[in-house]
Amino acid sequence: MKKIAAVVLALAASTGAIAEPIITNATPIPDANVLLNFNGSGLDWVYAGPIAPGEFGPFNLAPVSYRAAEGWRAATADEWAARPDWDDFIVPGNPCGIGAPLNGYSNMACYLLATPYWSDTFSHVDMGDYADGRVTDGVNNTNPGSVYETIFVRDSRNNQVPLPGTLLLMGAGLLALGAWRKRA
Repeated sequence: MKKIAAVVLALAASTGAIAEPIITNATPIPDANVLLNFNGSGLDWVYAGPIAPGEFGPFNLAPVSYRAAEGWRAATADEWAARPDWDDFIVPGNPCGIGAPLNGYSNMACYLLATPYWSDTFSHVDMGDYADGRVTDGVNNTNPGSVYETIFVRDSRNNQVPLPGTLLLMGAGLLALGAWRKRA
């Protein structure tokens, strides 16, 4: 009886444990795995994995909050409307010769992906789902029971366009410097 209780206890403890993605959130996602400043929008996009967050259980694909410290979040409605297409995630130069239509699973080496940073489960990508419009960020374009590809967004750290307030402050500073030089 003690052996049975020990086995039941061990089984309960192991099934309650939540797996972690292969690469923990302590390691930032490299820029090489991200669409940086996509189309000059000031937004970075990341392909997180081939299912919706939490689909098929915890940490099959982590929610966006798992990497919120890096700025990843769900898109606003306007951002979602301007999201990347599936083929924007093809490795630059398209070394795999990918074209449409896509069917089935595809080689992960052919795409800009960050799946190991969000999942401990998947070693494939299904851009056919994405090409067919089955893509989500866990908030936008959700349909329970459907398997989606997942992308997330953040404000770009590589945005080269200065904020209007920055330009105003720079102009005011230059005017002040000019006035000071005239007096000196």
